[in-house]
Amino acid sequence: MRDMVFKMEIEYPQIKEGAEVSVEEGYLQDGLVVYYTIVPAVAMSGNFKRQEALRSDKGIVKALRRDEESGAFYVTVSFDE
Repeated sequence: MRDMVFKMEIEYPQIKEGAEVSVEEGYLQDGLVVYYTIVPAVAMSGNFKRQEALRSDKGIVKALRRDEESGAFYVTVSFDE
C-alpha cells in the first residue's frame, strides 16, 4: 500500500472516507516530474520524480481533514502498489 496526500480547495460530497477515487497523471519538465489529480479535477497531489510514479490509477480515500487556518482539505488516498 502507498499513501498519497492531495489538496482540495472545496469540499466535494463524493470524496469521503472509504470511497474509491480515480487519478490522472500529469507531467512537468518534459516528463521528469509527475503529479496526480483526483478525477474530475477535485484535488491535486504534490510533485514527484518520474521514478516515484504510481502504478495504479485507482485508490481508496483513507482520511479527509480540513486545515482550519487555510480552509483547505487534505485527502489521503491509499493505492494498492
